[in-house]
Amino acid sequence: MSNENNEFENNEFENSEIFTIVEDEVQKMGFLERLASIFIAPVKLMQNIKSYPVIASMLFLVMGLSLFTTPFIGRITEITTNKMSEIMLIRYGQDFLSFIESTQSATQATASSATTIITAALAMLIIYPIMCFLKALVLFIITKIARGEAKYRQYASLYAHVLIISVIGTLLTTPIMVAMGTLLDVSSLAAVFMPNGDFSMLSFNILSSITLFSFLEIILVGIGVKVLNGFSNTRAIVSVALMFTLTVLFTAVMSGVSVYMMDLSFKAMRF
Repeated sequence: MSNENNEFENNEFENSEIFTIVEDEVQKMGFLERLASIFIAPVKLMQNIKSYPVIASMLFLVMGLSLFTTPFIGRITEITTNKMSEIMLIRYGQDFLSFIESTQSATQATASSATTIITAALAMLIIYPIMCFLKALVLFIITKIARGEAKYRQYASLYAHVLIISVIGTLLTTPIMVAMGTLLDVSSLAAVFMPNGDFSMLSFNILSSITLFSFLEIILVGIGVKVLNGFSNTRAIVSVALMFTLTVLFTAVMSGVSVYMMDLSFKAMRF
């Protein structure tokens, strides 16, 4: 009888020890640890996201960092307008910028500029959460088709972390673009293969969407897809390659739509 009790106590001790070890392996990371792990321990981060899919704190950080680009919005808007003027001048033989200035007073122009900056700042606060949850949804669908087991919340957490790379890229490249007086992202393939292109060209927009930082993002997403789903390397690579392709095409098409809408506006004001 005593032997049975000893055996029971030994088993209970071993079970509690195993439980403690498992619990220690998946301890919730703190904010700073998560932030550092994006760059130095991505696999460990993805394992933690699997058990603790934190979203809000990292997304608020992304939104906060995005506001540091606000001082450059006015200049970027000016560069965009000038570039659009060049395009319209080639297409219609009329300077778009001069045409706009001729239709409004100086007061209206100042008010319009201030409104543009405020609107752009608010848009930055909105666009990153939209990107986070929309990309998470698309990746969730892709991996579900591939018989993945990850949950939507885990993907939302994944992108809340990954978008930090995106916003850091924006913070680094925007001042360079402003200094050079161009809309060309110096970290993109467009800077290598189409340095003289413009945003009215689909090929230019596609190459502009493929940047050093987008590569870093997709590598992190690939690690996340593999860890969260237990995928093989091949299945993870195929999933993220499809996600990357869809993201690039969507970004390029949206840039083209923006030009198309500006083109329509010009025609409406002109005629």
